[in-house]
Amino acid sequence: MLSFARILTVLSVMSFLAVACGSKAVLRVTPEHQDYLRDLSSDVYRNGAIGKLFTTLESKGDEICNMIFENSDYNDELAKNFSATLNFRKLPKQKWYNNVLPSLIAGCFNFFKMNDRGIPGIFRLLESMYPGSKDCYTVGFAQYYMMYQEMQCDHLVAIDADWRILKAHYDFHESVRTKPADADALTLLRGIELGWVAHFDVMPQRRENVENEVTFCMETERTHCQRSFDYFTGLGDIRKTELRLGFIHDTQFAPRSADMSLIFTSNALDWEYTSRAQFEKLYRSMHEYLPRGKKVAIVYQSGDSEDIAVYELEKAENDQLNVSIRCRDILRWSDRYIKAIRGKGYDTWFDELLDRRSLKAVPRCHVGGTRSYREKPKKEKAEKKDPKKEDRKT
Repeated sequence: MLSFARILTVLSVMSFLAVACGSKAVLRVTPEHQDYLRDLSSDVYRNGAIGKLFTTLESKGDEICNMIFENSDYNDELAKNFSATLNFRKLPKQKWYNNVLPSLIAGCFNFFKMNDRGIPGIFRLLESMYPGSKDCYTVGFAQYYMMYQEMQCDHLVAIDADWRILKAHYDFHESVRTKPADADALTLLRGIELGWVAHFDVMPQRRENVENEVTFCMETERTHCQRSFDYFTGLGDIRKTELRLGFIHDTQFAPRSADMSLIFTSNALDWEYTSRAQFEKLYRSMHEYLPRGKKVAIVYQSGDSEDIAVYELEKAENDQLNVSIRCRDILRWSDRYIKAIRGKGYDTWFDELLDRRSLKAVPRCHVGGTRSYREKPKKEKAEKKDPKKEDRKT
């Protein structure tokens, strides 16, 4: 016969399992981000605890952002209470948009607008490449809802180093779960409070309204955005919200129930966002934590374009981590970058792991090529009439 203490223990374990299995939302935090922000006291938050955490971060983060953008005097005590490791001060001659990394982690420079092009087609292409069981991860905001619509994933995780991006996901998902019967996607999106939206031409403001889909997508992608938001809002029951707060190079991507994980990184692996040392950390993590026989596909997309590269990492039986390229388009720097590199081709960190000569034999992801957004459409030349041909007609 079980003792009373034993019964209480069993009931406690059953209660914990019921809560864990029945969670509608979970946020996992990397150890590195726990070191960055003092209020991140746990590696896992569930359900209402996520909302409470985001409320705390928003309240304290707004104070930090006001100091960064010099809307208020700098308070060293407030800054250290928010983060013991980040330096939010700017050098005297620095512009307001310099010192981006601490600003991003603090939630003061938030890239809500997607600069990727043709994402639904890319996700359909990836689904055709990897039709089986898989875990999926994506950065950004709008990309998540397009992946939700276009791909069949066992688990779908929104990953970002910026907690305000994840907060927007959480708030939107909560609105969809409790929406009135006649609610539409745009109305629910307008209920999200966006703060400190990243712009390079104007200083971020504390609050910015959601005007329409263009708040989250470039004009050329507006139809895709609207379709994916409408699809998500119209679902009778959405899956559990899974969020991961951390940088890609600080995260483990070992598949759970599936044989592979697929990570859409957008252009987060560019040298200005991911250093060589950080990339090497990502590579070492794959080598250490990826089980034998399991695979990770990392999808890189060139900024402001449709061109992608799909890299595969697979752990062999001898524990060797094999790196290969499934397909690769011609990657070029966008016209939005500095003049010296605009339109020029480049390699990624993954390309440098391989024999560069072998890149020439790698198939294109987009067999027919992709649309160029750098070139203005050429005017059609007026057809010249041949008087001799005209004479023949008569």
